[in-house]
Amino acid sequence: MNFSIGCDHAGPAYKTIIINHLKERGFSVKNCGTDGPESVDYPDFAHTVANDVSSKDSELGILICGSANGVAMTANKHSAVRAAIAWTPEIAELARTHNDANVICIPARFISEKEAVSIVDSFVDAKFEGGRHARRVNKIACGVLALLLGISTSFFSIAQTSLDYSQTLDSTKLRAHLSILASDEFEGRETGTRGAELSALYLENYYSKLGFQPYNGKSYTQDVPMLNSQIEGGTMDVAGVELNVVEDFLLYPGINKTSTMDMPMVFAGYGISGDGFIEDDYSNINVEGKCVVVLQGDKRNKNTEIETNTTAKREIAESNGAAAFVVVMPNSDYATFKGRMKFYMMRKSTILNRSKEGEGASIPTFFIRESDADVWFNSTKKIKNCSKLNKRADKKGVISTGNLSCNFNYTLDVTREEFIGKNILAYMPGSDENIKDEVLVITSHYDHIGIVDGEINNGADDDGSGTVTVMELARVYMNAFKNGDGPRRSVLFMNVIGEEKGLLGSEWYSDNPVFPLEKTIANLNIDMIGRVDEAHSDDDNYIYLIGSDKLSSELHEISETANSTFTNITLDYTFNAPDDPNRFYYRSDHYNFAKHNIPVIFYFSGVHEDYHAPGDDVEKILFTKTTNIGRLVFHTAWELLNRDDKITVDRVSDFKN
Repeated sequence: MNFSIGCDHAGPAYKTIIINHLKERGFSVKNCGTDGPESVDYPDFAHTVANDVSSKDSELGILICGSANGVAMTANKHSAVRAAIAWTPEIAELARTHNDANVICIPARFISEKEAVSIVDSFVDAKFEGGRHARRVNKIACGVLALLLGISTSFFSIAQTSLDYSQTLDSTKLRAHLSILASDEFEGRETGTRGAELSALYLENYYSKLGFQPYNGKSYTQDVPMLNSQIEGGTMDVAGVELNVVEDFLLYPGINKTSTMDMPMVFAGYGISGDGFIEDDYSNINVEGKCVVVLQGDKRNKNTEIETNTTAKREIAESNGAAAFVVVMPNSDYATFKGRMKFYMMRKSTILNRSKEGEGASIPTFFIRESDADVWFNSTKKIKNCSKLNKRADKKGVISTGNLSCNFNYTLDVTREEFIGKNILAYMPGSDENIKDEVLVITSHYDHIGIVDGEINNGADDDGSGTVTVMELARVYMNAFKNGDGPRRSVLFMNVIGEEKGLLGSEWYSDNPVFPLEKTIANLNIDMIGRVDEAHSDDDNYIYLIGSDKLSSELHEISETANSTFTNITLDYTFNAPDDPNRFYYRSDHYNFAKHNIPVIFYFSGVHEDYHAPGDDVEKILFTKTTNIGRLVFHTAWELLNRDDKITVDRVSDFKN
């Protein structure tokens, strides 16, 4: 006979004695923890024992906590488990003979160690008597209760099946995988490094061992061509004045063109043009092939989005034919911006290794302080210096534009390295021939920021928590698949690379999809779900949802129903708004699906003091919280995969792509 035994912090001493006693009797015993006095959450260990008994990996289970109430309640959430609390050997014997109990729960704070051993012996030695007791035990099953209540048993069976499988999500497995992926040996998993390569291999081996087949018959990976570049130094020379990179000018990293000579320059005021603006700073100038210089902000259009949106300004410049773009900033703003940009500008930058086409600006973009730019205007009529230009615009609402009499020169020392990143794909084909071509994609990103200033950033929460949750969801769905309960539609579990470099892996997938985007029904993206933020410091039973209602009302309703029926987590929609200053909607991999009009949900617990810092380690992860959020994703996915009709896109998102 074989056993699984587990306990919380009240029971390690009892557990050790019981394990030794059972082994002396010749039994096999699996120790499911915990093994120390540190405070832990009893459901984590009760679920593990109950899973072993439900799956018949163990014939009987033993659980120990202070009163035994908590572990019994947890274990009895598993439909195949009948857990009984025993305070005496007599109660333990009856639990087996009359109730066919397969898990015994022992209250460590109310009985002695000797009594605990006697309870275990009585439980083990007793046999179920059957007969009238079998009839009564059979009536415990919820399917029979549903029939008695007049509820549709087929409906109840579907919900019960979903519940049964969801309860097998195992927090101890989450902890075990995360303890590896977020260990120092994986060196922070930065894209393009040994740590990321080790992570990819770990994920590939895991999905292979679970029983997933290569999605294309050959591989579990999608190659993502990437390019690392790093600025080592550089100078800018305009009007005979040489400026040095960082100290005197800044630029966006990832720049392709490393030098230019004698490029004509043109001043385009605040760089405003297009619908919604009375002013058109490009109306009287030709910027084709020239370096466009603009002032930061816009004194004529204060408190508008375009005033602070440098990206929009440079896209306007490029659309008018500009070859380079320079933003002139007030000295104080430059000093602040320099403090933020220096680290990111001079460290290694990673981009997709391809020609950039379509929307967005790819022209070289620079930033300079006003005091260094004033000399550019000295010999230009009507344009005296930056301060006077701003004062005139503020007072009269006008600004001069025109060609500058100097040329633009710069040279950058940049090192480049091409490499291949890996998206990891575990594909499960659907069971219904009529709808198996429709695919649900469940994602996380497995990369993090690596080693910074000599310190390893292990990224246990970001996004180790999401990655191990996707791994555990894949395991549970594979168990369902092997049991003949696989989903009707197909599901793709995908861990992507390069999120920290700009959502690169998911961008590559959405531009080069393995499965057609028009057949992709939704994306459920899990990124940072293992900690709490300051707003929820007193209650960890929450999750931020972003995007659920933006493209499909049905997706939102399914998510809400899954939560109210199964998990009862507080769903926080604080960041699900276009005016969110954090712009979280645009900062994780779901965005690359949403921009293609695919409904998404982004599961996110918010930032904390260890965000992108060396303190984001495994011991700070709340595994019970993570597991419960995983169950919410599971139930949402289960409905999306098994309902008759795929969800419809019936809304226009108020987020701009």
